[in-house]
Amino acid sequence: MHSWDVLGRFFHGLAFFTLSLTAVFLQRRSRRIPLTRRLHWLGLFAICETLVAWADLFALLTPDAIVLPAIVRPAVLAFGYVCLLVLGILGGSPDETSRTDVARWLIGLTLLWAVPYLCALLLMPAQRETVVRSTEALVHYLLGFPGGLLAAIGLRRQSRKTLDLAMRSRRRPLQLVEVAMGAFGVLHLILPPHAPFLPASNFNAQVFPPVVVEGLWAIVGIGLTIGINYALNSAQREIEQWIEGIERLQALAADRERIGRDLHDGIIQSIYAAGLLLESVQPIIPSDPMRAQAQLGRVMDNLNETIQDIRRYIFDLRSDMPDDDLQSGIERLLRDFHINTLLETDLEVSGTPVEIMSMERRRHIFQIVREALANTAKHARARWVKIDLQYNKNALDMTIFDDGIGMETLQVSKGYGLRNIRERVRLLGGTLRIESAPDKGVILHLTVPY
Repeated sequence: MHSWDVLGRFFHGLAFFTLSLTAVFLQRRSRRIPLTRRLHWLGLFAICETLVAWADLFALLTPDAIVLPAIVRPAVLAFGYVCLLVLGILGGSPDETSRTDVARWLIGLTLLWAVPYLCALLLMPAQRETVVRSTEALVHYLLGFPGGLLAAIGLRRQSRKTLDLAMRSRRRPLQLVEVAMGAFGVLHLILPPHAPFLPASNFNAQVFPPVVVEGLWAIVGIGLTIGINYALNSAQREIEQWIEGIERLQALAADRERIGRDLHDGIIQSIYAAGLLLESVQPIIPSDPMRAQAQLGRVMDNLNETIQDIRRYIFDLRSDMPDDDLQSGIERLLRDFHINTLLETDLEVSGTPVEIMSMERRRHIFQIVREALANTAKHARARWVKIDLQYNKNALDMTIFDDGIGMETLQVSKGYGLRNIRERVRLLGGTLRIESAPDKGVILHLTVPY
C-alpha cells in the first residue's frame, strides 16, 4: 500500500462528498432558480461516487473488512450514472416534465442494466468475479460515458435557458461545470476497470498509477463543486440584493405618497388663499383699479408658481414608472423581474387592446403589477408568475397568479404592499379579488373600467 494511493482515493471521495453536500444545500437555498430544482440528481450521483471511492480507501486501509461487497459495487456505480443520465435528459426537456415521466426514465434506465446483470449472476455463478468486473466496465462505458456528456449538455441547455444575456457573468463558472462534467464522461472511456474484453483488457485504469487515476477523478469533482457553488451562490446573492432594492423602492414609494399628500394639501391651501384674495379684490375694482390690478398680478404670479410646482412634483414623483402603453409596460416589468429573480414569467393577452386609458390610470396599473411581483419575490417561494390581460367590452380584466406557498401560510394579507394595491384599485374605480390557499399560490384578479 502506497500513501499516495490512500491520499488519492481520500481526495477522490472528499471531492464528490463535498459536491453532494453543495447540491443539497443549494437546492434548498435557491429554489427560485430553475437550474437548482434538479440538483438532487447530481447529489445522488455524487453520494454514489463517494461511497465507491471511500470503499476502495477502506479496502486499502483494512483489507479484511468488507465495506462494499464486490457484487454491489457495479449497482452503486450504475445507479449514480443513471442519475446523471436523468439529469441530462431533464436538462434538455421542458420544465413541465412530470414526475411520472421522470420515474419512467429512471426505472427504464435501471432495468436496462440491472436485468442482464442479475441474469448473468444467476446463470454463471462459477464466473461471478468475471461477471462483476465485466459489468463494472460496461457500466463505465454504457452509463458513465453518456451520463457525463449528457449531463454536461443538459446543464448547458438549462443554464442558457435560465440565464439570458444580462447574466453572462454567471455562466462563466457554469462553463467550468460543463467542462468538468464532460471530462467526467470522457474519463470513463480512458479509465475503466480491467475487464476480459477490448478495449478494457488493454487500456484501463491499471495502466496508470493509482494516484494519477484518483487525482483525475478528484480534480473533476472539485471543478464541479467550485463551479456550481460559485455560480448559484452569486445568482442567489444578486436576487437577494434585488429584493432589498425592491424593499427600498417600496419605502421610497411610501415617502413619495406622503409627500404627494402633503403637497396636495399645500396646493389646495394656496389656491384657496388665491380665491380669498380674489374675493377681496372684487369690491375695490371700481374705486381703486390700480390697487386691484396689482393684487390681481400677485394672484396670477402665485397661481403660475403653483402650477409649476404641480408639474415639477408630478414629474419627480412619477418618473420611475414606465410611460409605455399597457402591454409594453407590463412586458418590461416582467422582463426586469425575470432578470433579477430568475423566476419564469409569462404574459397572455386576449381581446382587442383599448388605448383610451390615461397615463395616470396606466401608471396605477403598472404600480399594482410591481407591488404584486415584489410580494411574489419576497414571500411566495414561487417558481413562476403569469399575468393574463383580457380586454373586454367595458373594462379590463387583469389576473396575476403564481405557484407559491400562498398568503394564508405566511399571513401577509394585511401587508403594506396589498394595502397599496387596494388603494390604487379604489382610485381606479375598479374591483379586486384575491384568492389563495396554502401551497396553491396567489391569484389577484383586477377589473378596471376604461
